[in-house]
Amino acid sequence: MTACMIVRDAETELAACLASVRPFVDELVVLDTGSVDGTPAVAAAAGARLYRTDWADDFAAARNAALAHCTGDWVLSIDADEIAGGVPRWLGPTLAACGPEVDGISVLIRHADGPDARGLAGHREVKLFRRERIRWTGRVHERPVRLAGGEPVIATVPERTLHLVHHGYVDPELARAKAERNARLCRLQLDELVQRSAEPEQIAWASLDLGRSELAAGRPEQAVVALRLARDGAVGGPAWSWATDFLVRLAIEQHRPDEATWLVAELFRAGAPADYCRWLLALTLIARGAAAEADRLLSGIAELTDLAGNRLDSARLQQARIACSAPPLASAG
Repeated sequence: MTACMIVRDAETELAACLASVRPFVDELVVLDTGSVDGTPAVAAAAGARLYRTDWADDFAAARNAALAHCTGDWVLSIDADEIAGGVPRWLGPTLAACGPEVDGISVLIRHADGPDARGLAGHREVKLFRRERIRWTGRVHERPVRLAGGEPVIATVPERTLHLVHHGYVDPELARAKAERNARLCRLQLDELVQRSAEPEQIAWASLDLGRSELAAGRPEQAVVALRLARDGAVGGPAWSWATDFLVRLAIEQHRPDEATWLVAELFRAGAPADYCRWLLALTLIARGAAAEADRLLSGIAELTDLAGNRLDSARLQQARIACSAPPLASAG
């Protein structure tokens, strides 16, 4: 098995990442996209096979270039700001038990700094896959796709066998710079797809990616435009569902409860988890001041999972319950 990564100026975090993943794999492949610090030396010192390429504003292209240097039957795609954990000796039998139809495996990624903006303490991504079956697509927020066409067949690996811990960007300025870069790449990707009259589903995913990046960059109004485009391009599909989810949250934040309510109804009719929809609807009722009705909706919900089955931090549910029991604010004057 091969651990494969693309890096740039990652000397402060790369050594820990490579040391953590080494027990799980037989080879380390690192593709450097233009570091000006000591990243190449760190990779070489860890025993990685180091390659270099020019950065072309395309994450999928870089990941596919790195993948071309891998030799393992299975490839673990990992980033320099991730640390691998688990029991290495259990991973081989887990992979051997996969049926021949399985193309890839989703791995739990914990967030080292606590729940993210959506309330997720961790989420799953397809990070482990058969080298001959999968390639990457998308300039940014890249996704694995099946070379033979169709949707990849995905299994899961138990957290105790393998998981990743993502450390991300501690510096707010670096985080904002990353969001700005991603938004720029998303706009390039969307323009290319529109110009070549790509399939509506592709345009929807690109619009969703742009909306997410605009949110991270602190531009909610631009995010709304992109997310609505995603909904228009893929009604009922996964990109539509995710765009609707983001728009619900934005409508609540921007005090548009009527819009949030009908968006939640659409999510529910499309098959989103019932408890998740009840929680979103409760948030809209709290925003309206209908705390008692919101409290009834929350009754009986033990935990929340989002559209992809990722479990939300329990504090999000507790915060909603506290808001239901809080006394109304006295009117001014």
